[in-house]
Amino acid sequence: METELPEGWEAPPINKFVDLNPKIDKSKIPDDKKVHFVPMPAVEALSNRVDTSEARKFATVKKGYTPFTSNDVLFAKITPCMENGKMVVVPDLEHGLAFGSTEFHVLRPLGDISSNWLFYFVSSQAFRAEAEHNMTGAVGQRRVPIDFIAQHPFPLPPLAEQRSIVTKIEELFSELDAGEQSLKQARQQLGIYRQSLLKQAFEGKLTEAWRKANPDQLEDPDQLLASIQQERETSFFHELNEWESALQEWLDDGETGKKPPKPKKHKVLLSEDVTSFIRFPDAWNSFNLSELVLALRQGWSPKCHNHQASDDIWSVMTTTAIQAGNFIQTANKELPEGLHPRPWITLKLDDILITRAGPRLRCGIVCRVTRTMPKMMLCDKAYRLRFPSAIVSPKFMELLLISPDFSKSIEALKTGINDSGVNITQNGFLQLRASIPSLPEQQEIVRLLEEQFTVIEQNEREIDAALKRSEALRQSILKRAFSGQLVPQDPTDEPASQLLTRIQAERTEQEAKEKATKKAKKKKAKKKTARKRVK
Repeated sequence: METELPEGWEAPPINKFVDLNPKIDKSKIPDDKKVHFVPMPAVEALSNRVDTSEARKFATVKKGYTPFTSNDVLFAKITPCMENGKMVVVPDLEHGLAFGSTEFHVLRPLGDISSNWLFYFVSSQAFRAEAEHNMTGAVGQRRVPIDFIAQHPFPLPPLAEQRSIVTKIEELFSELDAGEQSLKQARQQLGIYRQSLLKQAFEGKLTEAWRKANPDQLEDPDQLLASIQQERETSFFHELNEWESALQEWLDDGETGKKPPKPKKHKVLLSEDVTSFIRFPDAWNSFNLSELVLALRQGWSPKCHNHQASDDIWSVMTTTAIQAGNFIQTANKELPEGLHPRPWITLKLDDILITRAGPRLRCGIVCRVTRTMPKMMLCDKAYRLRFPSAIVSPKFMELLLISPDFSKSIEALKTGINDSGVNITQNGFLQLRASIPSLPEQQEIVRLLEEQFTVIEQNEREIDAALKRSEALRQSILKRAFSGQLVPQDPTDEPASQLLTRIQAERTEQEAKEKATKKAKKKKAKKKTARKRVK
């Protein structure tokens, strides 16, 4: 951030003209006084907006929270809030005083220093990058020390130029805001369009013309179930052979590790009254999932190393590997040498995964394994489903399970005391209704959706690139502002050095007053104590 400053500018440490984490005299504030309360989530990232609507009584916040007032600058000191840009100029406060998270540093400009000028500097990408480099503390709890801010040089122009630069920044940022808002709305519309396509696909509307043109491709339900049953028997026989080999290896190895469990034949569940939000077309055959899958398995979550495994090392996937319609192969942890692997829960291409437990927003997420490592195992918080690929397209099933209406059916299954811990039972999930067309129609649906999704994703990439260019332009504007290149200089302006001298004089005078007040209070207290002794 070093640069040559224009004439009349100064580059003092921030603590020369800013009070850092200023204290307040709480003794004069009544306990029932209303004050604003600002938790960390109330501060938006990179927008200079904050929600100050929450009010509490002073008695409930006077201990354990950070005090601040109008025009102070809040700086989130903890990771990842700092890196994300949670900084804000506190707006005019109805109650005059606010308290917030202890993870805020409070920066109070002195004299006539512009709060917005200070905000733009400390929220800039360049300053945040330096602050991140100077964080201290353990991983996940790293914070920006106040000394870093205190000693950091700050480009300080004359007051008149400060105001001109801030006005120009806000003018240029306002234009960027309007453009970014349009881009974000367009991206949101693409997301809505994607959901609309999925809805139409599984209501049979996308392939309505295809069915009329291909009446000979419609599937007989009894024939389809018979084919699935035959493939299920073949799959079970293969699992049985694998188990026998694994059992012999376990015996030869001295019975170390978990004994390979003997596979059980998959049970088809009787349909119950399960809420379905999808209106499947009459031409499709409707079944519950237990009639369609070859098998459902749950995984294992041993204590693993906190690093990713290479291709030839046994590992356990983490639940973060499962994203909506996207499998993250690198989200895994290496299995320690002392633990024996469980090959029967390894992942294969086209396995369908669903998170079965966890926070509400993470429970019920579905994806298909599109790439994997030969020694990656399923974790305990997920189910693995395998379908007869010659009859049921895994890609079709993935798209069906992430479609908006099927997602509602999954949501209805979740049980738990609160949103931080819910789960989905195997039986509940396997009784959800799914309607399956013939394999050729499944493939046509996949083709049509992927064709449209390719266009959507290209548009999303272009929007994301435009948003990145806009953010880069913001940082370029700030860089020019802090180097004195955004507005012309006026040589008649009072130089920043005089402003600093005046601030220092006012600070010295204020400190002398506070010292005299403390001395008078102390003297008064001594007299009071002396009178009590006389009595």
